[in-house]
Amino acid sequence: MGKGAANSTALHSDHISTPAQTPIGWRDSPSHYGRISRALHWLTAALVTLQFTVLLAWRGMGENAITLFLASIGPHGSLGFLILIVTLARLGWAWVNRKQRPPQPTGLGGRMARLVHITFYGLLLWLPAFAILRQYGRGGALRFYGLELLPEAERNITWMIAPADLLHGPLSWLLCGLVIGHIAMALIHRCWFKDKVLARMVGVN
Repeated sequence: MGKGAANSTALHSDHISTPAQTPIGWRDSPSHYGRISRALHWLTAALVTLQFTVLLAWRGMGENAITLFLASIGPHGSLGFLILIVTLARLGWAWVNRKQRPPQPTGLGGRMARLVHITFYGLLLWLPAFAILRQYGRGGALRFYGLELLPEAERNITWMIAPADLLHGPLSWLLCGLVIGHIAMALIHRCWFKDKVLARMVGVN
């Protein structure tokens, strides 16, 4: 009887000491991001990765079967338009969940993280929006995967064209650098600090 009671106590103790994981819901919570936030985050990551993959492939190899295939999957303008729509959806969803999202870290690290995220959102909005504005100002047709959104027109509106001509390239590379830094910091948090920052978005312990 004593042995059975001890085993029962041990099992009961193990059950108590290992808390059940909170299931991931559709909405965010103070401990993790929900399914919709995660889907939008990783969709953004996939679109931006594809955008830079196509761009770097064209710059490195020129026109060939591989780059033509990549461009058919991810036309530059269509991907930019899709990134803009997804970013607007992310901002809207973040606003809906603003009172129940995981808190930002405090101190200098937290302020830097907020600044980087604001810059991310600004670039993800600015780059495609002003590229679309430039295309419209030049009179070029706006197409989304072959679907014509605006037809061609004869016009040359300088103020619509100039911002993208001046800044689209440099800010694109800034976005690329931020993406690399973002990945590096996520790995540092996971492997060095061993905190739960990465777990909030990917669901790992």
